[in-house]
Amino acid sequence: MKRSMILAAAVLVLAWASWSYADCWCGNGYNDPSTNFVEAQVWPGDNHVNTAMTFIYTTDGSDPYTSGTAVSEPGTFYQFAGNNDWFQAWLTANNGDLVKWFARGTSADGSVCDSEMYEFTSGITPPPPPPNLVGDCENELGVGADWQNGDDMTKMYDPDEDGIYEVTLTATADFAYGGGAGYQVVGEIGSWSPQYPGDSNIHIGFTTGEEITFYLDTNEAPGWSPFANAVYDSKLIGTTHTWAAVGDWQGWDPSSSETEMMDMGGGIYVHEHYFAPGEGGTYQFKCAADDGWDLQCGVNGYGSNCATWEFTVADGECVSFYLDSNSGRIKVEVTGPSATEDGTWGSIKAQYK
Repeated sequence: MKRSMILAAAVLVLAWASWSYADCWCGNGYNDPSTNFVEAQVWPGDNHVNTAMTFIYTTDGSDPYTSGTAVSEPGTFYQFAGNNDWFQAWLTANNGDLVKWFARGTSADGSVCDSEMYEFTSGITPPPPPPNLVGDCENELGVGADWQNGDDMTKMYDPDEDGIYEVTLTATADFAYGGGAGYQVVGEIGSWSPQYPGDSNIHIGFTTGEEITFYLDTNEAPGWSPFANAVYDSKLIGTTHTWAAVGDWQGWDPSSSETEMMDMGGGIYVHEHYFAPGEGGTYQFKCAADDGWDLQCGVNGYGSNCATWEFTVADGECVSFYLDSNSGRIKVEVTGPSATEDGTWGSIKAQYK
């Protein structure tokens, strides 16, 4: 069975490693806990074209290298010509058993190679791969090449089990802010979909030695956008900005003092706007920081070119625009027709239209 067939048939957990003994390499282990299926790849080398695979395992969590049970791959060995192939087997285990296993390849001349040890709990679907930080700044963060999906150092974990994944990194070089450069988070290692925020990179700048924590908040926030999977970093939530509500209803002006948002404390910003008779319609909204476009918040959260929230308002209605700068979420509330008697909020706003 080839790797492509196996991936189509089951959700597999990937662990990557390879060890070499003589001219035989063994690694790339996969397992499917729901069926106790295991698979490994072998590179026999140009001089060892006949290789047999054996899977050695335990079901009580003990060390399979010293006390494992061997299961030979059916067919004894494959014919190679300096290439590689995949070997498979099904292990005997009960639901809930902690299975530890490794693969052993034996070439025709007796050369032996053992893979890394892998483990899974039998009968239990494994959790999905962790999210992963990617971007233009990975090299300056000391984690490898830029836009590498799967670096060990950029894997994000939820240590408190509160739905917020994070990774903390220390910069090894300066990184300039802006210019389209920045970062995103991919939802699962090894896949480029989904990406958060997706519509644009989140800009960041830092200096050598600076420690930064990156977050993916998977918690649901009803009424806000993004509803879940908000991405931000410790520099964003640790810096005070001046925010403006922007859109076609105010001329897309990020420096407008008339639509500057009020700081309500706790990272919440609000702007209330009255749409006078004749001004009703369907409009776009997002937030922009510090009189410019480098830092924005839209329906996908923080970014540098964010998608907008579309809303419809009738003549004489009020609209409240909200920003939660703790996570980069926004929301819109149309509050209905505004009274125009003296002393009401609507009448006061109307005087300044």
